[in-house]
Amino acid sequence: MGELSKKFLRIYETHRQKVAAVEQETLAAMVSLIDDLEGRQVGTADAPPDAAATVAAAPTQEVVPVAEIAVTSRSRIALIKADITRLPVDAIVNPASRSMTGGGGIEGAIFAAAGPKIIDDCRALGGCERGEAKITAGHNLPARFVIHTVGPVWHGGDAGEAAMLGSCYRNSLQVALDNGLKSVAFPAISTGNFGYPLADATRV
Repeated sequence: MGELSKKFLRIYETHRQKVAAVEQETLAAMVSLIDDLEGRQVGTADAPPDAAATVAAAPTQEVVPVAEIAVTSRSRIALIKADITRLPVDAIVNPASRSMTGGGGIEGAIFAAAGPKIIDDCRALGGCERGEAKITAGHNLPARFVIHTVGPVWHGGDAGEAAMLGSCYRNSLQVALDNGLKSVAFPAISTGNFGYPLADATRV
């Protein structure tokens, strides 16, 4: 177990009662969000195969709070619905392809908003393996940095997808810590073109 995991477990145990008090409310909010996203995909049966992922990641200019947990007096975890390319945080997380050269879905939206210099940064890093995380400048984004992580492709759930997805989140947070970043925005990694079911990804 890494130092980041140990630190989280210590914080969690210290504030276990507080977390437990809001756990059901947060779980209900997450279920509501999943239902909302799946509901918006109902009308896409006649659309192209990747239309559902596009709908789930459809940009919105407003930030809609869904749930929030105060982990400590100085840190919190918030679940929101928003356009990740518009968030003024220290870093946003890009659910990247292994080549880190842009593409469709959220990665394409992030690259388009960041501008062409982010592609040069990514090429210099030489790609990224699944579960790893690398950082570049945010360029034209409100976010100062972009943390790129490559999630697992869904193969039914018995091919180590959950462990790989967990590595994406842990390694992204470690990169944030290593660079002194205080606020990080994550999308639902791998739930678009990589096919990871949103409900299963939420449990990770």
